Amino acid sequence: MKRRTLVLSLVAAVVASSIITWVANEWIRSPAEIAAQTAPPDAAPILVPVVEQVLATKVVTRGTGRYGSPREVAVTSSALKTGPRVVTSVPVVGSQLEEGDVLLTISGRPVFVLEGIQPSYRDLGPGMSGRDVKQLEQALERLGLDPGPVDGSYDAQTEDAVEALNGRHGFPAVVATDAQLAEARPLEAELVAGSRAESGVQLPADEVVFLPATPLRVSAVPAAVGDPPSGPLVTVTSSAIVVDAFVPVEEASLIREGAEVLIDEPDLGITATGTVGLVAERPGTHGADGFHVYFRVAVDQGAPAGVIGASLRLTIPIRSTTSTELTVPLSAVSLGPDGGSRVQRSSGDGFEVVPVQTGLSADGYVTVTPLEGVLADGDLVVVGVEQGASGGG
Repeated sequence: MKRRTLVLSLVAAVVASSIITWVANEWIRSPAEIAAQTAPPDAAPILVPVVEQVLATKVVTRGTGRYGSPREVAVTSSALKTGPRVVTSVPVVGSQLEEGDVLLTISGRPVFVLEGIQPSYRDLGPGMSGRDVKQLEQALERLGLDPGPVDGSYDAQTEDAVEALNGRHGFPAVVATDAQLAEARPLEAELVAGSRAESGVQLPADEVVFLPATPLRVSAVPAAVGDPPSGPLVTVTSSAIVVDAFVPVEEASLIREGAEVLIDEPDLGITATGTVGLVAERPGTHGADGFHVYFRVAVDQGAPAGVIGASLRLTIPIRSTTSTELTVPLSAVSLGPDGGSRVQRSSGDGFEVVPVQTGLSADGYVTVTPLEGVLADGDLVVVGVEQGASGGG
């Protein structure tokens, strides 16, 4: 019995010793082991490829698209007409007008849209002459209505052309007698050459508006049917599209009139091009605050209608490499002992220092030209080190 007890005691001691040894191996560490196991792994280089690309510096901002050249249109009273006058028809907002179209009617008579820079300021009729008559003849000729020689003289052929313009839209021409003209003739007509009209087909001053260019788009109609034809009756714009934008004062000097502009808005699927048409001379004008400068972009033809009223991204290239060049991230370039720039190129199992000449920088990249050694598109260069990694990528 005593012998059996002794054997069991020995077995228990062996088991206990094994357990204690296992626990010690698993949980007890020397300071050296602890330091070795908790130390960070060796730092690994971060590598990125050299890229051959066109690099450009640019100004990027946003703007809002609209139709250009807004203009309020009013008419000049005609001395040939007496009594109250009222607006009898108005155009629809958004409609487009070509040269020769009727803008609206006043007391049942048309108001024609013609191109010209000289505003209508007097009634025109046979025997009259001047720049406004020549402007009328030029417009009639463009419309194929043959006013005769474009010489600034309102003659019989001009009469026929004015009558044909009215007839094209279903209106009779205004014909005045000598007695009617004498009653309506202003005093200065007797003093200024070319200001005295004779009997025949007339073009009253309130039946034509001259505007610099067509086609036009009706953007607003402040007048209503039944209103007297005083003040602005219609607001028109050109059919051209412009974008109003602002840049911080410090960037304004980089923008030049005539500069090309890329216009886009990915969310709306808009892509267009244009040119800078105007840069304000100082901040705080055209709706800008004191820290921004206004500029306007003329959008090239063919832009989608969705640009009107949309917030658009404008990208204006300032400088460019014009052709593809080798580029690396700015963080890849460091200074060497001699003060020159250099990059570290991955080569096999090591790294090669390549001296470079840097050039234009933009978008986090800089152009580089190797001064010694080899550097090509696709080569990997060091931009930093990454802790906790076993290799670069």
